[in-house]
Formats: sequence, structure tokens, C-alpha cells
Amino acid sequence: MWMPRRFIMAAFALFFVWTLVRAWRTGWIYDGMWTFNADDNPVMYSLEFGVRVFLVAMFVAGAIGYTPAQFFAMVGLGSIVPYLPHGRV
Repeated sequence: MWMPRRFIMAAFALFFVWTLVRAWRTGWIYDGMWTFNADDNPVMYSLEFGVRVFLVAMFVAGAIGYTPAQFFAMVGLGSIVPYLPHGRV
């Protein structure tokens, strides 16, 4: 995989880890126009936290050198691989 792409994916992973640590410590997740609080709206807070954990895993796998198809197959979502864009991924 192209080396600058791997660095960019590592930077995204670090950013999302930082947002997860901040959310875990404060109980707030900021997402554009939306703000989710662990006390007021625990379902949306948990959903957003889970999505960000998945994104961290995807970006870390990309930074290591896995393709999206390999990552989805690794996490058990290999059935969506035919629907991924073809070409340089």
C-alpha cells in the first residue's frame, strides 16, 4: 500500500483514539452539530462510541497495510466485499 496513505490512516486512527479518550473521560461525544451525553442519551452515546471504535480498528488495519477487503473479511463482514469499489483501495 502507498506509504503516505498509511501515514494518513494512522493519523486518523490517532485522532479517533483521542476523541474516544475525551468521550470516556468527560461523558460527552461531539459530532459536528450533534452532542451525545452518556447520562442524557446513553443509547446514542454508546452507538457513536461503538462506531468510533470500529473506525479506529479500520484505520489501524489500513495503517498496518491491510486493504478494506482484507479488513472486512478479518472482522467477519466478508460478504460485503463484492460491493466495495474496485481498483486501488
